[in-house]
Amino acid sequence: MEELRNVPSAVFILIAALLFAQGTWIFLDAQKRGSNKWLWGFFGLLNVPSNLIIYLIVTRIFVKPARCPGCGCPVEKDYSYCPKCGKQLDD
Repeated sequence: MEELRNVPSAVFILIAALLFAQGTWIFLDAQKRGSNKWLWGFFGLLNVPSNLIIYLIVTRIFVKPARCPGCGCPVEKDYSYCPKCGKQLDD
């Protein structure tokens, strides 16, 4: 514990700001992509920057959501209609 007393409080403020910014960005990006925004947002608050790298790898490489041909909104593969524009989706 003695080592933590020697660390300037600005370092803790900087780490907290980075965690909050990363969590917010991941939350908003997951919302835009139609993923579980709360789960990913909380995941982004845990560690900087490794959780951001994991999020980008998982959402950009492993999980590729389908897109609506009408508006380009990300949709789940089992949707019949786009939730944003209402266009009927092909199977």
